[in-house]
Amino acid sequence: MKFYVTLFFIFGYFYVSGQASDCIDAIVVCGNNTISSNASGFGIQELDAETNVCVTQELNSLWLSVNIAESGTLAFTIQPQDNDLEVDYDFFIFGPDSDCQILESPIRCSTTNPLQAGLTSNFTGLSDVETDQNEGPGELGNAYVSSIPVTAGEHYYILIDRPIGNGGFNLDWTGTAQFLPSPIVSSPQDIEVCYNGGNTIIDLMQNEATITTTPNVNISYYTSYNNAFDNIDAITNPASYSYSGLRNRIYVKVTNPNGCFEIVDFSIISPSFDTPPELSYSTCDTDNDARAEFSILEITSDAESAIQHNLEFNLSLHLSENEAMAGTNAITNPLLTTESTTIYARVISTLNTNCFITYPITLTVNPSEFPAILDLIQCDIDENSSDGFTSINLNQSFPEVDHSTISYYESEANRTSNNAIESPANYTNTLPFNQTIYYKITTVQCENFGEIAIEINPTIINLNSISPVQICDDDLEDSVLESTFDLENIRNNNYAGLDVAFYSNLVDATLEQNPLNGNLRTSATTLYVRLETNNQCQGVEEIELIVNPIPEVILEENYLVCANGEPLRINAPAGYDKYSWFKDADNQFIEIGNDQQIAVSVQGNYILEVEKHYDNNGEVIICTGYTDFTVTTSAAVVIENVDIQKSFNTNTVTVNVIGTDEYEYSIDSENYQDENTFYNVEAGIYTIYARNKNGCGFAEKQISIIGFPKFFTPNGDGNNDTWQLIGVNENTNDQIILIYDRYGKMVYQINSNSVGWDGSINGNDLPESDYWFKMTLNDGNDFKGHFTLKR
Repeated sequence: MKFYVTLFFIFGYFYVSGQASDCIDAIVVCGNNTISSNASGFGIQELDAETNVCVTQELNSLWLSVNIAESGTLAFTIQPQDNDLEVDYDFFIFGPDSDCQILESPIRCSTTNPLQAGLTSNFTGLSDVETDQNEGPGELGNAYVSSIPVTAGEHYYILIDRPIGNGGFNLDWTGTAQFLPSPIVSSPQDIEVCYNGGNTIIDLMQNEATITTTPNVNISYYTSYNNAFDNIDAITNPASYSYSGLRNRIYVKVTNPNGCFEIVDFSIISPSFDTPPELSYSTCDTDNDARAEFSILEITSDAESAIQHNLEFNLSLHLSENEAMAGTNAITNPLLTTESTTIYARVISTLNTNCFITYPITLTVNPSEFPAILDLIQCDIDENSSDGFTSINLNQSFPEVDHSTISYYESEANRTSNNAIESPANYTNTLPFNQTIYYKITTVQCENFGEIAIEINPTIINLNSISPVQICDDDLEDSVLESTFDLENIRNNNYAGLDVAFYSNLVDATLEQNPLNGNLRTSATTLYVRLETNNQCQGVEEIELIVNPIPEVILEENYLVCANGEPLRINAPAGYDKYSWFKDADNQFIEIGNDQQIAVSVQGNYILEVEKHYDNNGEVIICTGYTDFTVTTSAAVVIENVDIQKSFNTNTVTVNVIGTDEYEYSIDSENYQDENTFYNVEAGIYTIYARNKNGCGFAEKQISIIGFPKFFTPNGDGNNDTWQLIGVNENTNDQIILIYDRYGKMVYQINSNSVGWDGSINGNDLPESDYWFKMTLNDGNDFKGHFTLKR
C-alpha cells in the first residue's frame, strides 16, 4: 500500500508523512517513541481476503517494521487526532518473521467501527486486559484486542489504515518489549558562507564529528527531508558542494547497521543580498549653475527600505565606487550639493563583515527650462506713449506656462520674502523705459528662479495700408449692420510670416489679453494689430473694418400685364452700379436685361438683382441684393350671351362672359357693378357693358326687352295717343303685330317699326275696351298680351 510520510524526532515523537511504500518498504521502528502520522493513498492490496479474519481492505494505510530487542509484551494505543467517532482507524499485525511476499493471516486485527459498535471513543489498539485476538468488522468488538507476548530477535509487521474519515493519528507504545535502538545524534552548527554570486564550493562534512558518537554508522547528506527519509538523491560529493546563494537547509541521515536511523539538519547561512535596487534621483537646476541639492537622508532611507533583512546589514553612501569598495569616506552630511553624478551604496553583512556588495545610485541635475534672464520689450501705446511707463502683462513672458505657478517680484528681496506683485496681468512699471522683474516658477519637481529685463519702447499707432477692410452685411433680415470678417485671411494676406495678434481695443493690445482669432462677427469697428518678434513687441497698427449694407430692392410682389396689350414697364430703384433681370424658365433663371427699366409682356416669375460697388484698396467689393416678383397676364373680356328673363311686371338680365379675370358690368355705361345680373329692368333697348377690372379692355352688346303699354288714351293731348310695342328694334325686324277685340276678332294690324295704333279703323274710333295683341318673334315664339283703350 502506498502512503506519504515525513520522519523526524522532536520531544520523543516519531512523525510520519510524505512518501513511503508498501509492506516491502515498511518504516523501521527504532526506539519506543510515539508515532504520529496522517497516512493516505493507495498501493498494492496486500491483505488476503481468505486469510484476513477481520475482512477489510487497505485504505489510507501505513506499514511499520518492528524488530524486538528485549522480550516483553507488544501493546499500543492508536489515538485519532480528530475525536469525531466517524474517524475510524483499523490495524493488522503479522508475524513473527512474516514475508511481505507471502503474508499469512494476521495474528491480531481490529476493524470495529466506533459508530456502528456504539462506542464512546474512536481509540483502538492492543491491550493487556483483552483476551480476543481479532474483532470486527462493523459493530463487532470494542476496538481493542489482546497484547502479544514477544521474544528478542523476532520481527513483526504492523499495518494501520483509515477506512473512514480524515485526519492523522498518534501511536503510543504501551507494552514492555523494547525495540532496536536508534543512533545517538546532535544537530550540527550552521555553515556561514560569504556568497558573492556564481557557485561557491562548500565542505558540508566540516562539522560531521559533532553529529554522532555512535560507531559503525553510515552518514549521508540530502537537500530535502523526504529524500533523506526515502534514501534517494543523496548529495554525491558533500565535501565539494556547489552553493548557488539560496538559503539552503541540508539534511543528514545517520543509519545504524540494524537499519535504524536518525535525521538532523543544518543551514547554509549566507548574507541574503537582495537584488540591488535601481535608485535614481533628479532635481532641477533652480539658479542655472548646473548644481543642485540632494537629500542624503532620503536616499539612505530608500536604500535601507530596499533591504529585506535590514537588521542583518549596514549601509553607507560614498562618492566613488573605490571608496564604497574600501568602505572609506562615507557621506555624512544630510545634503549633498553636486552636479549630475553617480554615488555608490555599500551594503555589508553584520554576520560576516567580510561580506558586502556595492551598487550605483544616479543623481541627475536637470537644467532649468526657463532662462536666467528673459528680455521683454513692451510697446508704450497708452495716452502718453513717450513717458516710458505703460501697462504690462507679465504673464506674457511665459505664454505656455500655467500662470498660477508663476510669481513676479520687483526685487530679489521681495522674492526671498515672497512679497509678490499682486496683479501681474496688469502691471505698470515703476522705473521708466527699463526695469528688472524677478520671477519664480513652481513646478512639480522644483522651483525655478530668473529675471525679466523689461524695455519700454515709445510707439505711434499707424494706420495699416490695407485699411479700411470692407465687407457686405450678411443678413438683411436681422436689421443689424454687421458681418463676419475672416481674421486668418487678413493675417495670411497682409502679415504672412509675422507674429501678430488682433485686439478690439488698446488695453487688450497692451496687456495681450482677449486676442481675436478665426472669424469675427461685428459691425463697423477698429482693430489693433500687435506685431511681435520672439514675444517682443515691435509695434501696433490700426485697421478699420467697415460693413456695407446689402442693397434693399423694393418692387411690387405682383404685376399685371394685359394680354395683347402694351408691354408692362417696370422701373428699378436708382443708385445702384449694376442691374440684372432674370426670368424663371423651367426652374432655370435666364438673364433678360441689364437696364434699370425692363418691359415685360409674358407672365411668369422674375428676379431683379442689383449690385453696389465699393473700392477696397484697389479691389472691388460687391454687395448684392435681390428681390423676386410675379407677372400675370390679364385678357380682354368677351360677352358670350345675354339671358333675358321676362315676366309680367319685371325683367331680369344676366350677362355671360368668357374669361377668368375679375370683371364688372353696367347697363347704362356709367354705373358698374360686380354682379353680372340686373333686376327689375323695364322694357326697352339697352347697351350692356362688361369690362376687365385690371383695365385690360371692355365689351358691349345691345339688347332689347320687348314690352307694351297697359293702356293708351288717343284723345289728341299728345300723351299716350298711340299704342306700340316697347323695345322693338332691328333684332326683331319689321314684324306684324295683330290686334284683336275681346271677342278674338282681328280689328287692326300694325308693323313693329311704325308709330303705332291710334285706336281707329279707317278713321273711325273704336270704342273704349280691352284689346289683345300677338306678334311672332324671330325665334318663332309668339309674344302676346292685352291692353286697354281708354276714351
